[in-house]
This record gives sequence, structure tokens and C-alpha cells, in this order.
Amino acid sequence: MDLDVRFGAAIAIAEEAAQLALRHFENRGALTVEHKGLQDLVSAADREVEQLVRTRIAERFPEDALLGEEAGSGGAVSSRALWVIDPIDGTTNFLRGLPHWGVVLAFVADEVVEHGVIVAPVLRERYVARKGRGAFCNDRPLKVTGTAKLSEAVIGFGSNKKTPHQPYLAALDQLLAEGIEYRRLGCASMNLAAVASGKLDGFYEAKLSPWDALAGMLLVHEAGGRCNDYLADDGLLRGNSVLVGNRPLYDSLAAAFKVFSEA
Repeated sequence: MDLDVRFGAAIAIAEEAAQLALRHFENRGALTVEHKGLQDLVSAADREVEQLVRTRIAERFPEDALLGEEAGSGGAVSSRALWVIDPIDGTTNFLRGLPHWGVVLAFVADEVVEHGVIVAPVLRERYVARKGRGAFCNDRPLKVTGTAKLSEAVIGFGSNKKTPHQPYLAALDQLLAEGIEYRRLGCASMNLAAVASGKLDGFYEAKLSPWDALAGMLLVHEAGGRCNDYLADDGLLRGNSVLVGNRPLYDSLAAAFKVFSEA
């Protein structure tokens, strides 16, 4: 398995897919949109972009397995070489004309996340990370913040209709009492990229799918941050909670959100 070749391919494929998504974004009024669930949308653009990504990977690496948000996996998530695809993370933002959305790819080899790519074309940002080799935005190295006080921190926060909202409210009540600020970008990968690039000090969401989480969590780890163990308890198959943060604040955030496993 040539990880260098796959890393280069991931960047090229994500860039091509992002340009296709951007063309749809600029003509989003013409898109057919469906509801997968409460506040959970999918458009023709999502499916077309994912098909492009799947086609390009299959052309280059026909032996590799794929897991995508829209087309699933075909039961191959345990493959030793697995691509995890979110064609448009932040579909609601995308359809409403908001800029925080992106094409997301991660590559998992023998249950280790080896690389992640997030391309946000409206923001003109390309985030890449490779295990043990750092994280970058537009070729600039990334580093998490050193903020040490909750009263000076700004965290990202996500929720969805698949989990109860009461635990979020309890944790936020505790953190707000400590003076924390929070933001909701409406896109998990963009929140994770913001932590990796020092725009936010941490991020939490109670349940995310692997295509939303893996690439961004690798970014944070490679930028010097701390992450919970997403792959624990069959996270790759079932999804899991996501908590990331800088080193001084992680333990306080983990206690507030009751996330005790760490990668």
C-alpha cells in the first residue's frame, strides 16, 4: 500500500470535487433537495459529488473500499484500505448560501487514520493532514491555541436531532458559568479545522458519523491538540462522540461533556 500516492490522490480528488460542488453552489436554486430526516437534507449536488469521488478512487485504487455519506459502504468498512467520504459536509449551509461547507476525505489503513483532506472552496481553504507529518492550511502549518482559562476560551459546538439536547444544555450551562464563549458553524469538519488552525479552542458534538469526524480530528491531532478515541466501541461503523481541544483546556471540556476516552 503506497500511502504517499494515496495522499496525493486524496488532495487532487478533493480539489476536483470541491470545484464541482462550487458550481452547484453557485446555481443551488436549481437543485432538487430531499429530506433524509428532521433538519437533515440531501441534494443532487451531494450525490453527484460523491459519485465523482468514488469514480476517481475506483479508477486509481480499485482494491480499496469506500464508505460515503450518501452511498454507504457495501459492507466493506473493515477493509484494510478504506476511504471515508463526505461529498458536502454542511449541506444545510450549502443550500442556504452560507460559506462553511466542504468536501471531506479521510483514508484509513488497518484501522489507523492516515490522512485527511478538507477543501472549503468558498473560503478558499484547503486543509490537509498526514499522520505524524503535521497539518496544514493552504500549505501553512497549523497549531492549536494555548488558551488556558475557560473564561478566555471560545469553543465550537454542534448538535443534531439524533441525540437528546438536555445533556448539551447542562454542559453549556456549566461552561457558560465559567465564562466560556461558543460558536455554531453548522459544519463539523469546519469546526474541527477551526480548532486545528487556532480559531477555536475546542469542539464537541455528541454523535458524528465517521465521514464528518475522521479528517478533522486528524487535523487537530497533528496540530498539537487532544482528541477523544473516536474509533472506540466500533466508532468507524456506528459513529461516536467527538471532543477535541487544546492541551490546557481538554480535561475541563471532557469533564463538562462527560467524554472520558482519549486517543
